[in-house]
Amino acid sequence: MTESDSVKVPFTDFARSGEAWQWRTIRQMNPVPATGIADLVRLHGKRMVGTTDDVDEVVGACSSALRPHTLRVHRRLSARLDHLASGTISLNRLQYGADVTISEIAPEQDEFLLSLPVGGRARFAYGATSAVLEPGTASVVSPYRAFRLDLDGQFDQVVVRLDRQLVERTAAQLAGTSGTLPVQFDLKADKLSRGVLALVEASVHLATDPQLGGRPWHLEALLAESLLLGYPNTAGRKLGGTAETPSSARVRRAMEYLQARIAESFPLAEVAQHCGVSLRSLQLGFRRETGLSPGEWLRMQRLDRAHAVLSAADPSATTVTATATACGFVHLGDFAAQFKARFGESPSAVLRKTDGGGSLRR
Repeated sequence: MTESDSVKVPFTDFARSGEAWQWRTIRQMNPVPATGIADLVRLHGKRMVGTTDDVDEVVGACSSALRPHTLRVHRRLSARLDHLASGTISLNRLQYGADVTISEIAPEQDEFLLSLPVGGRARFAYGATSAVLEPGTASVVSPYRAFRLDLDGQFDQVVVRLDRQLVERTAAQLAGTSGTLPVQFDLKADKLSRGVLALVEASVHLATDPQLGGRPWHLEALLAESLLLGYPNTAGRKLGGTAETPSSARVRRAMEYLQARIAESFPLAEVAQHCGVSLRSLQLGFRRETGLSPGEWLRMQRLDRAHAVLSAADPSATTVTATATACGFVHLGDFAAQFKARFGESPSAVLRKTDGGGSLRR
């Protein structure tokens, strides 16, 4: 990571408007656009297909990275597939270089596919619905019905594969039920939330930055939660549970849970489940006790922990990057900007002021 990096794994918050719950990210984020994510996947990914016209090779590679399908080619292929694995998330940049039609093999699939177009034009059909996809839009192809994708020769996309069981378990957790909850996403969104883009980008960095390896970031569940809360779907009104104000003891239990896992990233629904309350109730309890959402409160705790560590650290034995990751930040640039906004100086400046014995230089 470098101090120019810009994205932090977000938590989600909500505000009520009329009878509908409106979900939003708790802070302003600056993720790279889909084109930037596409460039990162191409730069760091494994090239599984490189400008080939071999239909069988292309179908085999794409079926392995994404989902089994049939491919009908309308002119000679010039396909390329770059692939990154980040936990159970599959990140792919795919371009066929020819007009093609893709359709299912089996009636139900094992994955949800998030498509982020970066060039060209396509028509996606899923069940009885269809939509035209262009750069700036997004699509989630759910796994329950027949699908057909008609792509023009210039269509270029990032495709994120999410495990069906993970998404359905996350939906059930958000709804306050056990097991799994089937959920159908709208086929097209004219704009994808910045939180989802931030998590996709963070997944790329997690897959490629060795300094981030080995930590339980749980980005798969975070991305599933972010999609469920921020992208239209059939379970939307069930998610978050009922809004009953929890006791102060339950809020304190949530705070203790968050502080004990300050270096980790995880869905807020997990915290709510641990405390025996709904997600909406957890949000209400934190607002009552602290004036902040759980995500905002945790961010302050992480920043305070980082400041304490850097203030007492030996500059010859500690780095800003190591401190940021130990306090739960995926991107150092975002950490540095938040740190300076809170404390009036950069993390590196605080570290430089220590004398190596844990006290500030005079």
